[in-house]
Amino acid sequence: MVIAQVLEAAMLICFGLSWPINAYKNFKAGTAAGTSWQFILLITVGYLAGIAAKFASGMINWVLAVYFINLVCLAVNWAVYFRNCRLDAARLANKQAARIIDSSVNTLLIATDGSKASLEAITFAAHAIDLKKVENIEVLSVAESTSEISAARATEATKHAAETLEHAGVKASEKVCTGEAAAAIVGEARKTDANLVVM
Repeated sequence: MVIAQVLEAAMLICFGLSWPINAYKNFKAGTAAGTSWQFILLITVGYLAGIAAKFASGMINWVLAVYFINLVCLAVNWAVYFRNCRLDAARLANKQAARIIDSSVNTLLIATDGSKASLEAITFAAHAIDLKKVENIEVLSVAESTSEISAARATEATKHAAETLEHAGVKASEKVCTGEAAAAIVGEARKTDANLVVM
């Protein structure tokens, strides 16, 4: 009897070791593609049937603990699977949103003040939209006053933003204007009939 229990436990351990490895690989992959939930379901039902058989036969011993450990490992696999399904759904939604934006944007206005946040917005736009399909791209910076220092900062900001786009293979026109930033950006967006403003 003891030998039978040891052999049964050995079988469960050897078989069960595959589940933590499988969960880790799927977690790193970040996608549910190629994962068979039907297979995981069948194994889960099999373990539950094995546990039920133990209780039904009155053979409640230490081997039962191995069944429960394997069941926990399977639960982790289920958690990773559903997490990966959510990631896949999010990626699909982003792709669909990008397609909609790509098809609707003809003129893009990029407002920048030279800050790290505004440059990150440009980088985000470059990843979210196929900028090469946009007909007109304008980089705008607003000088707070008519002083040479303010104008120089605005000019440098537009130049830096345009260079960032150029590195991505996208050409953009540069413009500097003076005044209140929000009003100037709205005014330029209306003037150029911009479909999208990035700032």
